[in-house]
Amino acid sequence: MKKISTALLALPLMLAFTHIHAKEVLKSDFEDGTTQGWGKGSSAKKPVTVETETNGNKYIKLISAGKGSEDADKKITFHNSTGQWRGNYNVKGVKSVTVRFKNNGPDSVEMHAAFGNTLADLRTRWVVKKGIVIPNDGQWHDASFSFLPADMQMVVLGGHGKSSASFSVEETMGNVASIRFSQGTLGSETGNGHSSAGYTGWNGGPDAIADLWIDDITLHK
Repeated sequence: MKKISTALLALPLMLAFTHIHAKEVLKSDFEDGTTQGWGKGSSAKKPVTVETETNGNKYIKLISAGKGSEDADKKITFHNSTGQWRGNYNVKGVKSVTVRFKNNGPDSVEMHAAFGNTLADLRTRWVVKKGIVIPNDGQWHDASFSFLPADMQMVVLGGHGKSSASFSVEETMGNVASIRFSQGTLGSETGNGHSSAGYTGWNGGPDAIADLWIDDITLHK
């Protein structure tokens, strides 16, 4: 049998990994020891922190004390409105976002991804329809949220800024000001992608006790 070079055998595998890597648009893995712009807001008394597992892996940790807490943010929510997480997601070719969660809290949580823009001084919010339930089993779970228009739903939160206009998901993705993850439930649709009951999770769902670990937040083409 003709001997085949090990290097030639490895080539297809290398190309496959290159192709997979090319699909990543942006990633926060926290290995530099910083939160890389992710947080709960400046008023939160318990901001997210960077922690390290016994194997050396770094992640961010979100603590919420729930109802009765003195923390201004009693809910499970975190976001990023800095640097490359802002901007034109259409040009970047963004189609989805993936996250790893580990839930060490007392209850399972339903997480959603969302984003908003600043067109006409109005923060139009679009939320991924399908939430991902993270069980409280202390294990890492991979969550994927699709940003395709058919998988998104607009949140009606009342008037904002100087305009009462609304923008399509494509227009909003062209001017992303903030990407957000939070616990909550999505209301029913009334048509045109709008939610009649609103979304209790844009700023977090009900007050909740949580010990949530978060890692490898990644935008994908």
